[in-house]
Amino acid sequence: MDLPDSWETKTVHADGADLQCYRTGTGPPIVLAHGFYDSGLRWVPLANDLADEYEVVTYDARGHGRSDAPPTGYELKDRITDLRAVVRKFDLDDPVLLGHSMGAVTVARTAATYPDLSRGVVLEDPVGIHDVPDAGPDERVTLAREKIEDITNQSVEDIITEHYQDIDLVHAKRLATASLDVRPEAAEIARNGYPSPLGDVFPDITSRTLILRRDTDVETRVRDLDAADSLPSGRLVHVPDAGHYVFQDEYDAAYAELQTFLRRI
Repeated sequence: MDLPDSWETKTVHADGADLQCYRTGTGPPIVLAHGFYDSGLRWVPLANDLADEYEVVTYDARGHGRSDAPPTGYELKDRITDLRAVVRKFDLDDPVLLGHSMGAVTVARTAATYPDLSRGVVLEDPVGIHDVPDAGPDERVTLAREKIEDITNQSVEDIITEHYQDIDLVHAKRLATASLDVRPEAAEIARNGYPSPLGDVFPDITSRTLILRRDTDVETRVRDLDAADSLPSGRLVHVPDAGHYVFQDEYDAAYAELQTFLRRI
């Protein structure tokens, strides 16, 4: 595991699983939650840039990275419990919660369920804002297991060639290794990770909220903005030329939006 020298590790026990956590920096706390098939080390570039002003904590979701992969515990409520456990164990006071994709769903639903937990919420291209998948729970799990199996049949070099040729090689190796570290048990996340469109809980997120969304067509932009209008205190930005990994695809633009948001809350 290629961990920057300034980073510390800690194990947090959360309801049947030990979670590998990482910490760097000093200042007001920010907790970062990664997406499916990733790990906490996805956030190294962003965390390093934030560390001069903020305490940054991230973690490997269960079934990912160096965290445990128990046979059960992958429901949405478990992901919320895990995130809250990280906040409590690090004794973080009024943190900002930032998540990508699956992690953005975890953050959003945690903030909606526990409105006093965080002072701000940042969602990087959350999945399922408007709709739930057409496939049923069993089919979703099967597809996720097949994807995990396909990944594990590749090498680090194969994954870098396919996905990460245009980024720093050291970080590309971190991301490729994270993909290989996902265990089959994590496929259960797909079973009930989408109980309803995510936009349905936006009215319950009382923390100030920033959504960094991929570039997309006009119709989807309108639907996104309509959903964001239901946030009590929110702003949605479609980042030009960005895909699903907004902070990877268009880092400078995304980071500028994040810094502006953090300075205003």
